[in-house]
Amino acid sequence: MNQSAVKLWNEFKRKADISHDNYDVWAFGNSPEMADELLAYVLNGEKTGTSSLHLLYDLELEQEKLPKVRQYSVILDGNNQAQAVIGTKVVDVLPYNNISEVHAYLEGEGDRTLAYWRSVHQPFFEQELAEHQLSFSEEMLIVYELFKVVFRG
Repeated sequence: MNQSAVKLWNEFKRKADISHDNYDVWAFGNSPEMADELLAYVLNGEKTGTSSLHLLYDLELEQEKLPKVRQYSVILDGNNQAQAVIGTKVVDVLPYNNISEVHAYLEGEGDRTLAYWRSVHQPFFEQELAEHQLSFSEEMLIVYELFKVVFRG
């Protein structure tokens, strides 16, 4: 277990008067640089949404469970150090081609348009799928998570 995540979770738990230890630990993206970049958007309030491929959960390729409303996650930076706790507010599962301008805006990246969202997410998803010898289609289901920062380290 990541000790910085345990420490941050315990600080949050005390301040929020929470008795359970049900939380996930993860970083955004697939590189230290991307983790830091996306975390910065989260910490400055621009990024309140994130998306992932349902297929990777569905096939248990990454052995992760689908996010749930009222679930907490400790978010790591590119050096695997805990920086924030987020709480999930909404989880939508919808086809890639049904992602809206609102979804894209809430992801907080680039110019916050759907065109930008697609320009970075399709290649990202294609790369993830290629690692499992799978190919991308616009009908693939996306897990879209709306969250709120509830504690900062």
